[in-house]
Amino acid sequence: MVSLPDGRQLGYAVVGDPTGIPVVGLHGTPGSARQLAALSEPARARGVALVTPDRAGYGQSTYDPRRSIASNARDIGAVLRSLNIDRCSVIGLSGGGPFALGCGVVLGERVTAVATVGAVAPMVPRDPSLPPDRLVARVARRSEAGAHALFAVMVRRGRTHPEHALDQFASLLAEQDARLLREAGPVRAAFLDDFRHPSPTAARAAARDFWLFEHRWDVNLADMAVPCDIWHGTQDRNVPVAHAKSIAKVCPTARLHLVDGGGHMLLGELDDILSSLHPA
Repeated sequence: MVSLPDGRQLGYAVVGDPTGIPVVGLHGTPGSARQLAALSEPARARGVALVTPDRAGYGQSTYDPRRSIASNARDIGAVLRSLNIDRCSVIGLSGGGPFALGCGVVLGERVTAVATVGAVAPMVPRDPSLPPDRLVARVARRSEAGAHALFAVMVRRGRTHPEHALDQFASLLAEQDARLLREAGPVRAAFLDDFRHPSPTAARAAARDFWLFEHRWDVNLADMAVPCDIWHGTQDRNVPVAHAKSIAKVCPTARLHLVDGGGHMLLGELDDILSSLHPA
C-alpha cells in the first residue's frame, strides 16, 4: 500500500522476478491487479518484476471521484517512488491502455517506453473509423451514475456466480481468448479470483473508467515523446482493431503491431511485446 498526499491509499502487487527489470502492468476494466497474477510465472521466466497497481476504486485502492487519465499517472508515479524505481516501462491491457498512454505523457523521463494490448482509443474527438459504441459506453457518455448501475449488476453476478459470469464473458470474445478463460489454468484462475473479490467500489471505478474513455482525455497523445508500441489482434471482439489504428494516427511515437487472427489478450505474443519495451 502507498499513502497518497490526499489521504487515499493505493494498493499494488509485484509479481514475477522481484529483482528483475521493472515493468508496470495496468489491469483492464473492470478488474484489479488480481487478474494479472496469471503473468507471474511468464514474467519470472523473462526476468521481469511486474508492478501491478490497482486503479483508484479497484482492489485495495481508495475510490477517487475525480480520477482522470493524468491523475492516475501521478498515482502510479507515487508507487514508483515508494519502490525507488527511477525508470521503467509501462504496459496497459484493454481498459488499462489509456492509462498506460497517460503515463507515457505525464511521467516524463521516468517512463522509458509504453505498450498497449487491445487498448481503447480516445473518443473525443472521435475518429470516424471507430465502430458504434456498445450499450455501456453509450450510457457512460451520458451518465456516470447510469454506468455505475450497469456495472453494479455485473460485479454482483461475478461475485455470487463467478464461474457462470466468466463463461458468459468468454462467450463474447474471440475463440482464442474464450479458450484461455474456459480451460483450467492460470488465466482462468486469475480471472475467477478477481471476480470473487471485487472491492466495494469496483462498480463505481468501472463506471469512472468508461466515463473517462467517452470524454476528452486530459492528456494529449500528440505530446508522447517515448517509444509507444500498440499491439492489437485483428479478430479482437472486445475492443475492435480500429481503436489501435486510431491511437497510432494521433501518437507520434506509435509503432502499430497488428496480429493477424489475434484476439484480445495476445498472450502468445508476450515475448515480442516485452521485447518491444526492452529491445536488445
